[in-house]
Amino acid sequence: MDFSTIRYALGTTNAAKKAAVQMATLAEPICQSVPSGVSGQPMSEEETIAGAINRAKTVLAEVPHAQIGLGLEGGLMYDDRYTHQWYLISVCAAWNGAELHVGKGLSFPIPNKAAERIQKENIELSVIIDEWSGLTNSNHQGGAYALLTEDRIRRADVFRDAVLAALTPFFSKLYE
Repeated sequence: MDFSTIRYALGTTNAAKKAAVQMATLAEPICQSVPSGVSGQPMSEEETIAGAINRAKTVLAEVPHAQIGLGLEGGLMYDDRYTHQWYLISVCAAWNGAELHVGKGLSFPIPNKAAERIQKENIELSVIIDEWSGLTNSNHQGGAYALLTEDRIRRADVFRDAVLAALTPFFSKLYE
């Protein structure tokens, strides 16, 4: 599959998300900040997916010379059935104007003390990760994944996988 021949519009200027698209496609996306239409810290899988879809559709409409719009959204979801734990999730929506595909990256547990602060203080996970790491804009770098895994997994890696998952149905003949 050759993903590099397509012009992609990415609904953010976030450096980690741009790097994810570059790693997945070997192409340079056209980055434009567009609203997600959801909260700054999505608190469910449904809200995270909705934000990704909103970004993908909006950016493709705003960048008409692109062929596929990509929306990448990070969020949290709670597993109330098995682990009773909050998870950090990464979602990519890919929209070509006719077809929509959604891919998901690694689902990763976050510390309970982070989840409690997010709910109590109504702040984003990135604020906590910046505090804990001593960095500024950690979500444009390795993000929570890098801090929690001592840099074994980075934010761009997880979003790369979500991008590949969302784009594969456009390129694989097995989906025809």
